[in-house]
Amino acid sequence: MGYIGTFGTATTAPEHHCNTFGTPSWSGKHEDDFTSVLEQELREFIKREAKRYGNNDRVQNIVGENQNFFNEHFLSGWPHALWLEYYQLGMEERASLNMPSFDEVWPSMPI
Repeated sequence: MGYIGTFGTATTAPEHHCNTFGTPSWSGKHEDDFTSVLEQELREFIKREAKRYGNNDRVQNIVGENQNFFNEHFLSGWPHALWLEYYQLGMEERASLNMPSFDEVWPSMPI
């Protein structure tokens, strides 16, 4: 899944687009333009995507790179706090998998 975008500011939502889900209706909007419907859509996005980002960041060994997707002041801070909560869940999910090392699964072959 490919995505493009920018992190949010204190007054605007991040801009986000992915080739699977498209562009969310809240993407890049000013906080004054948010309705209860947009806030609900934003909550659902955060619950889905923050876990995925946390999981992917851990696997790619870049933990923290996408931790501040939302500015801590945007919409009084709730999107940032929710993002951090689900980002952490995504990191822990991956950490709790007791995956064998690559060498155990794919032994080296003599050349």
